[in-house]
Amino acid sequence: MILELFVSTCLFAGPPPHAQAHGRGGAKAEGVPPGLAKKPGGLPPGLAKKFGRRLPERPYVALDPNRMDRAWFLIGGQWQLKTGLSLQVQAEIRDALRLPLAPPPIPLPKVGIDLHVVAF
Repeated sequence: MILELFVSTCLFAGPPPHAQAHGRGGAKAEGVPPGLAKKPGGLPPGLAKKFGRRLPERPYVALDPNRMDRAWFLIGGQWQLKTGLSLQVQAEIRDALRLPLAPPPIPLPKVGIDLHVVAF
């Protein structure tokens, strides 16, 4: 009887919590964007390419929460607007909007909207 109880408990218990998949890219339910799940604190690859050959020590990106097809990048002490972003980069922007706000080191461009600034 004890053996039957043990076997039935094992069958209905399911996999252990650490063995369950956490969605696309292995990101946990804590809100870590998929591109950052493998390298915590890193910059997603699509956004990193927009900085050019030299990635700053602390990259800043200003995002318009209403427009995923453009973003401002702090390059060489100036905010530069990049438009026509690919769907992959737009997905990275959507994920980056979940990250906490970071105070920008220089004033933001005056575009008439509240930009969401993220530091990686």
